[in-house]
Amino acid sequence: MIDYRAEFSKWFIHEFKSIKFPPHGTIFDYSIEPQSKRFEPWSKLVDEINFDPDLPVQSQLISTNETACLSFWLEALIKKGVSVMFIGSAGTDYTTSEMLQNSLEKPLEKKAGRTYGAPGNRQLIYFIDDFNMPERDQYFTVQAHTIVRQYLDYQHWYDRQKLTLKEIRNCQFVVAMNHNAGTFNIDARLQRHFSTFAVPLSNKSTLHTIYSKMVEAKFSNINKIDLKTQTSFLNQFITVIIQFHQRISSVFLPTAIKFHYFFNLRDLSNIVQV
Repeated sequence: MIDYRAEFSKWFIHEFKSIKFPPHGTIFDYSIEPQSKRFEPWSKLVDEINFDPDLPVQSQLISTNETACLSFWLEALIKKGVSVMFIGSAGTDYTTSEMLQNSLEKPLEKKAGRTYGAPGNRQLIYFIDDFNMPERDQYFTVQAHTIVRQYLDYQHWYDRQKLTLKEIRNCQFVVAMNHNAGTFNIDARLQRHFSTFAVPLSNKSTLHTIYSKMVEAKFSNINKIDLKTQTSFLNQFITVIIQFHQRISSVFLPTAIKFHYFFNLRDLSNIVQV
């Protein structure tokens, strides 16, 4: 499989020779520190890892270089009121515009006249996962997307009972979609409103860091094994399950009959959850 980020990085460095990039990694591994104007690795923004072995794996986040990078851009864009779309690996869902509108209106409060918005002076951020999963109707449109596009275009939608206009204020959207399932392309008139980020699968080094912390936390209460033996065993165990997962993903590919053959990090997390 071609790593297009690495290929783009090589092209970019060759094209812009006047910029002195760090010798290691790719251009995606660094940010510019505002004060010194120097390249700094995203690892400097990684939060301290505090993994609780008593909580489910799926409910905890282990910060990595990739999450630090995405968090930085997400926070910066939200402050500017820009909607954000994440596209990465993870059923078919049926969601109508009415169902989605009812969900969107629940946290809103009436301000004045026909104006609605977030409670108080707050900014309301809607997060919609599996954004591309709702199926198309007979007119080849996705109803749930039309209500989002209407707001992003005009900052309003219509009351379904009174058929009057509702002005919506202080709201924005962050969405995520899976490029392996659902509708692969969404309406360009909708996508134009989003700043889009590709979220590739983490590399082996990152996966090893994530799952090492998980397993180490689970072994932390075991005193019968000396530290050296435990560390050696855990490194081998993590390496094996990562290789096994990658092997399964490359051999058992989805087909028209075996469409359920999608192996993502949830499957890997289930192994260390036990």
